[in-house]
Amino acid sequence: MVGKNYTVALGADPEDVDSNRSARLEALALRYQGPLLRYFVRRGCAADVAEDCMQEVFVRLARTDEKTVQNAEAYLFTIASSVLISRARKARTHYDAQHHPIEDFSLVSGEAAPDRVLEGKEALGRLDAVLSELAPDTREMFLLNRVDGLTYHQIAARHGLSVKAVERQIGKALNHLRLRFPRHD
Repeated sequence: MVGKNYTVALGADPEDVDSNRSARLEALALRYQGPLLRYFVRRGCAADVAEDCMQEVFVRLARTDEKTVQNAEAYLFTIASSVLISRARKARTHYDAQHHPIEDFSLVSGEAAPDRVLEGKEALGRLDAVLSELAPDTREMFLLNRVDGLTYHQIAARHGLSVKAVERQIGKALNHLRLRFPRHD
């Protein structure tokens, strides 16, 4: 009965209702995983971003009161459209196009010649000195994100801050690094 109204009969056992709802959501996920991924990729999302978007669609669907859904398929793609709009707004307000991963900084060459090794060590020493110029909390948040791989949400929880505050601190660190290590293209 995928794609149709899937309301639950009144008077059903709550455990049966939960398991029936879970089964219906799982069936929808299995059936529409491929079409949703193609939908997001056709609209310019990278494969990993498309998977994140698809996950967000099913999270939103799971939070929805199923009594309001008349056509699950149409509703899924309505949610998908909403996810794309939300991501575009977030990218615009968070200036995603201006973010540069730390990997873009060319501090060390791939060659292992002795002079290059020395240059690499000196560059790491300069990086350490530049990072020590940052406020301790800013430096810690930057290193937690870039070295330890923690997400902004995880760092925010660890420091008792908002995600936006963590974004600002890491942005400060990145701007400081950009100023101290200008690109030489």
